[in-house]
Amino acid sequence: MLLTSGGLGAMGFGLPAAIGVVMARTDAIVVYINGDGSFMVNVQELANIRYCKANRADSYLGNPSNDTLIFPNMLKFAEACGIPAARVTKAGNLRVAIQTMLDTLKPYLLDVIVPHWEHVLPMIPIGTGLQRYRYKR
Repeated sequence: MLLTSGGLGAMGFGLPAAIGVVMARTDAIVVYINGDGSFMVNVQELANIRYCKANRADSYLGNPSNDTLIFPNMLKFAEACGIPAARVTKAGNLRVAIQTMLDTLKPYLLDVIVPHWEHVLPMIPIGTGLQRYRYKR
C-alpha cells in the first residue's frame, strides 16, 4: 500500500499519515520516507509514536523527582539543534535558571518541569476572557 500526498501536499504530511496507517492497519509494516524539512515540521510526533497504544486525556511528561522518567527529553532536542538548555525541577531553582537564560543573550531552552498534580492557573472558563483575571497588586 502506498500513501502519498502526491508530491504537492502539505510539508509534514508523511509522519502523521504513517502513524494513522499503523493505527488503522496494525498488521502492516509501515515505512516512512521523507526529507529533513518535512521531518522537522512534525518532529514532535515522535512523542505520539511512543504513546500511540494508549488514549490519554492529558500529557504525562514524567516525574520531576526522577530525571530518567521525564519525557520527552527537551534537553537532548536542544542539544541536537545546537542550542544551550537547562532543566528546572524545583520551584526554588526557577529564579536563578531564568536569570541564566536571560544572561545568555542567544537562543536558549529552559525546560521547566511542573508536576502533573499542580494546577496551571488561571483556568479561563469558555466564553470569558483574560480581563477577568488581571493581576492585582
